[in-house]
Amino acid sequence: MEKTNGRKCLVISQSDDHDLIHVLRSTGARVTCVTPEAAVRTEPDGFDSICVLGDGSPVDARLRTKLEESAAKDKRIFLEYIGSFAGLYSAGPADTARRRLVAVQQESGAAIPGLTAGDLLDDMGNFMLRPWYGVSGMTPLLVYKDHIIAHTHWNATREEITEGSDPGLWLINGSVMMCSFRLRDFNRARFAPREAWHKVISCISEWLTGSAPSAFPAPVIRYGSDDDLNGDAAFDRNLRKTIDRCVAWLKRYLVDEGRGGIREGLRHEIRPDGEQMKATAVRTDCSGEAAGAFRFYSELTGDENALRISENLKDFVFGPMTVRGGAFDGMLRWTDSAWQVCYQDDAARALLPVLYDCLFFGDGSRFPDACRALDFLVRTTAKDGCRIARTDMPFLDEDKIKELREAEHGVASAHYNAYYHAALLLAYLHGRNETYLEVARRGLETIMALYPDTAREQSETEEQCRLILPLAALYAATKAEKHKEMLYRVTNDLIQRMHPSGSFLEWDTGYKANCSRESRGECSLLTENGDPVADMLYSVNWLPMGFAFAYRVTNDELFYSLWREVAKFCINTQAKSKAPAVDGSWCRAFDMELREPYGCPHDVGWAACCAETGWTNAEILMGLMLPEFYV
Repeated sequence: MEKTNGRKCLVISQSDDHDLIHVLRSTGARVTCVTPEAAVRTEPDGFDSICVLGDGSPVDARLRTKLEESAAKDKRIFLEYIGSFAGLYSAGPADTARRRLVAVQQESGAAIPGLTAGDLLDDMGNFMLRPWYGVSGMTPLLVYKDHIIAHTHWNATREEITEGSDPGLWLINGSVMMCSFRLRDFNRARFAPREAWHKVISCISEWLTGSAPSAFPAPVIRYGSDDDLNGDAAFDRNLRKTIDRCVAWLKRYLVDEGRGGIREGLRHEIRPDGEQMKATAVRTDCSGEAAGAFRFYSELTGDENALRISENLKDFVFGPMTVRGGAFDGMLRWTDSAWQVCYQDDAARALLPVLYDCLFFGDGSRFPDACRALDFLVRTTAKDGCRIARTDMPFLDEDKIKELREAEHGVASAHYNAYYHAALLLAYLHGRNETYLEVARRGLETIMALYPDTAREQSETEEQCRLILPLAALYAATKAEKHKEMLYRVTNDLIQRMHPSGSFLEWDTGYKANCSRESRGECSLLTENGDPVADMLYSVNWLPMGFAFAYRVTNDELFYSLWREVAKFCINTQAKSKAPAVDGSWCRAFDMELREPYGCPHDVGWAACCAETGWTNAEILMGLMLPEFYV
């Protein structure tokens, strides 16, 4: 017989299948669930406490009268996502995607046991009801704040935390606890950090039932490996499983088997019921990178369907997404909506798989198309070998293109140019076009003359990660000792940021990157140097291919060792889930110490939980498979 604590808790909800209800049952309390309609006819006096899970609208006035009478008798009432109760009422639902919950400390001690003032909790894209005003006896436990640039903890005073904040979770006179946001499926919605949220849920559960919960729902996504990856057999077996799972994930985002390209992937926002929002744009870079992943996979496994998908994606890149004729001949369009925009680094990443075909598989059938695209980029590159951040067709004509080509300086940034230089160099290695070599050499030497004080976008770590592949390609092209020294200088600097997990810490000396410590646009995950967060969108995702290619070029076991460590990290951080939308993918932010996706969520489009088909997943996949094709 199930052990009970004798307490009776009435839960008013349209469903009895919510994470919070399962936790309440684990306390040993006798939990009775009724619908809001049935609750109107239920006598509350037979229960010790009441939990109401709302839909953002007011409760039935007849039920509200009963609840407020019960609260007046000091019966404990918990209300989640209810807009009006106990003297306050709220505005309509507001999105919390880029807001953060902050723990509040009371003068008498911790407001929530186990948390301290300033601890940060993210609800991953929820909805909240903002009270128009406070009421007497209102004590905040969690508050919403905007633009908090910190990782897991904000070192601020109680006044700083509460000033200008909006209530998230609060008490009223000890008998009423209210929550402004959808909390009921905290596990399915992947609230993070998980351990901190368990403390919040424990606090609510014990307040309602008198007992702490004995169990929490299993995470909807599992991370890690069941095997010791130090052994070769276990490593190889898990690596192959990782590759298979991600290829299956990519297929779910294809448009017409790749004939219409591939969708961007997943947005950061996870709705309160656990549904993660899709990023539906069709991007040229994602399509080209996915083409490479499917080609590598077909070569690895003999899967003819993967080869067909790869060819379909290349037809898409060099068909509707390529400008034919005129001043912009060869320009690769950015997306299906940003039709007249060209980012050279994105364009280059769409081209690299075609160049890998040439170098690794002896297939030069698409090489002329790649050269056509590179020729446009070369025509719009400054004398120092670097290009401006992007070009837009409406603002260019033949004269403007000539001005770009005759300008002394572009943007000396690996973020904007390193993979463009890599593409030029790989094209040179196959076709021996001296112009490609010269432009890339000038560009990389320009960047390295400034290094480490390049024009950073996200972080210093990002610049280092992006430079490994092009510098290895430069050394492969020139065999010059000075270029080899550049590769090793960047590699050794990066090693200084290596984490025991096999990944690398975000770092930005002087916080000089454009997106460093920003919260209102595109934002770095970095809040303080040394944050234990791996950026799998801008930094670490480039390393499997970078290290694998550097090993191929130098035959130095250092690079194979680095590749193997970052491959282990990728195996251990791939999502394993019954939810097909995420199973097999990597997200942008992974906290290497919490061992879960978590990071500053302010970025306007690519925050912590986003999953890119191209420049995260496909890039990692190609890097994981490349060593299989060494000869």
